[in-house]
Amino acid sequence: MSIDEPICMDTKEITLHEVIADKAQDINTLIALKDELMKLNNIEKEIVDKRYFKDLTQTEIAQSLGMSQVQVSRKEHKVLEKLKQKMVA
Repeated sequence: MSIDEPICMDTKEITLHEVIADKAQDINTLIALKDELMKLNNIEKEIVDKRYFKDLTQTEIAQSLGMSQVQVSRKEHKVLEKLKQKMVA
């Protein structure tokens, strides 16, 4: 089978080449995101980890880090903006 031969996925035709290209792009995006996450400072990493991987609230994070919920909110916002800028560039 050619990778350019049409196949049906969810009632639309797509080629295996398109599927592979999409997956490669997803993998490249994940690798770039991982690289940017590794560049964060320890507090930023901890906030991202607790908020998005451990599903804690900003208040719970604030208590564990000894800061206010407002400080966590501001830091989280800055981290997300930083990541967004790096991923778009």
